[in-house]
Amino acid sequence: MDRLLTALRAPVFIGAGVMAVYVLQTGSTVLYGFRLSELGMAVFVLPVCVAAVICAKRPVLAVAVASVAAGVGTVYARAYHVYPPAWLSPLTPAETVAFLVIIVTVVFSGETGAAIFELGLLCASATFALLFRETSLIFSLERRLSFALDVAVVAVAVLLGIYLRARDGIRRRALATAVTDAQRAERVELARELHDVVAHHVTGMVVQAQAALTVADNDPLAAHRLLPGIVNSGTDALAAMRRLVGTLRESEPLYTATTDLDADVRAAVDRAQQAGVPVRLTMRLPAVVPQEVGRSVLRLVQESLTNVHKHANDPTLVAVELTTGSDALRLMVRDDGKGGRVTPVGGSGGYGLVGMRERVELLGGLFSAGEVAGGWQVLAELPLKGEAR
Repeated sequence: MDRLLTALRAPVFIGAGVMAVYVLQTGSTVLYGFRLSELGMAVFVLPVCVAAVICAKRPVLAVAVASVAAGVGTVYARAYHVYPPAWLSPLTPAETVAFLVIIVTVVFSGETGAAIFELGLLCASATFALLFRETSLIFSLERRLSFALDVAVVAVAVLLGIYLRARDGIRRRALATAVTDAQRAERVELARELHDVVAHHVTGMVVQAQAALTVADNDPLAAHRLLPGIVNSGTDALAAMRRLVGTLRESEPLYTATTDLDADVRAAVDRAQQAGVPVRLTMRLPAVVPQEVGRSVLRLVQESLTNVHKHANDPTLVAVELTTGSDALRLMVRDDGKGGRVTPVGGSGGYGLVGMRERVELLGGLFSAGEVAGGWQVLAELPLKGEAR
């Protein structure tokens, strides 16, 4: 049915089919002997075939041309006693195929009111042909059977058009839903990237600036030593924002992690240490880490260290452990804070844990986070094999 939907929108397919029937019909007339008046009938059939071809683009014009051409052809046939072959209707095979194509197309693509009016014109033209092209008596059994067959054929064409219309509606709604889901996923990914990357760098700037303000009066040199870290965090934040803008302009990919997870994690830890957080890193990675897993692990480490900056109560050590199991990569980030959570400057958006959980669950992994002995612990296990959800 999907191919039929495609064909209804492609006049070349309709034209090929209808004209093939027209050529066969006309060719048989020429091969098996004909009168000039019988060949003249083909002149009135041709516009009906053309109407079927243009129906997808100009349905009103197509219905008018087909109805008038079939009506004039009926008058011509009656006047010159031409009795062309009929198939499923009083019309010729080419006219019948063309009429059916037009009916299906009109029902499929037209407005309800216009489709009913156009169907009425086509049925009136076919009924006119039934009354004046047939040689049997008007109320004979043969004429009544022919009328019943015509009604059945038209009904099948109408039902087919209704079915195709419904199927096309379902397909359009499914496409719209898919587009909406894709846009929503893209917005969520951008929001997650803003939170995980940009907020990470900005938090580092704020923490280091606060530390500089605290020690500036007693130790100006210590405050001066914190300035390069603030500059680096600001530079990284600007670079991340530029990448996000580039993504929105569809000029570059969203993710910025490299293929070297070891180097990426160490760089994230170094930035945290520059901000004044003592981090102990333990890392045992497999030889090959899938790219999606590597990105997610890096974001988890960055977000966990950002949360330590923002929320941990006077921590003296943050342990970051990356270990490899039989088929999974395990991450633990734990601080030894004194209990309670610090409210950061500017408040907290509250989406950090949600974003981390989403990342892990999308890869089919396990995630947990909570207080442990006064500090905070993040645990994640990401499968190294298998498909993401």
